[in-house]
Amino acid sequence: MPKTGAGNLAGPFQEALTAAFSRMDDGATFRLRSELSAMRAVVAGGKDKDLLASVDRALEAVGRFHAFASEVKGFVLSRDFSAKASLYDIGSIGILAVENILTADRVSLFRLLMSGLSEGLAFLASRQYIYGSTAVLESLYRTHSATMYEELWSLATEFRGPLDEAAAREIQAGIDSFFKGLSSPGVKVDDRVAALYQLYGILVLLRCGDLLQRLK
Repeated sequence: MPKTGAGNLAGPFQEALTAAFSRMDDGATFRLRSELSAMRAVVAGGKDKDLLASVDRALEAVGRFHAFASEVKGFVLSRDFSAKASLYDIGSIGILAVENILTADRVSLFRLLMSGLSEGLAFLASRQYIYGSTAVLESLYRTHSATMYEELWSLATEFRGPLDEAAAREIQAGIDSFFKGLSSPGVKVDDRVAALYQLYGILVLLRCGDLLQRLK
């Protein structure tokens, strides 16, 4: 099957991805998953296995985000939380402008992610979005921070290609610095979980942005 078969779905998919920047909530993730599922049905019968793998990675990222978001929902501050808070607004992290995600090559996408890590952590300072049992939130953070650490390394090797030791150490320093800062005593567990929430959302956007580039 020619790539143009999936390319016909690129327009609605890009619309869903753009909308997710301003509100990465249940509605946005459902729409992304819907478009990705339709795309996978088209791509699965074709010969482009790299494209199929990219669709699968994007679907997996959306699924992980939704699972984490479902756990976090039990700790939101109030019923009108989603209307007031900017936690859902992934685009509030300035470096992750929609035009950057939709036009960057794979190496640039990873650089955007690394820049977004520190900016996202700064953005969360002094904002309390989530509350709940400290023990429960600590467990949630420990579990998902380990998953996120592995996912960031996976992105690094995938987007950057083969790494020499110097490049690997540079990436190691960036990722480790982020998690060290996030785990520091001055950062409340509430904010750690909120940071992971936004980071999961960022990974969705990066995976989907990479897929969109393949469709062009």
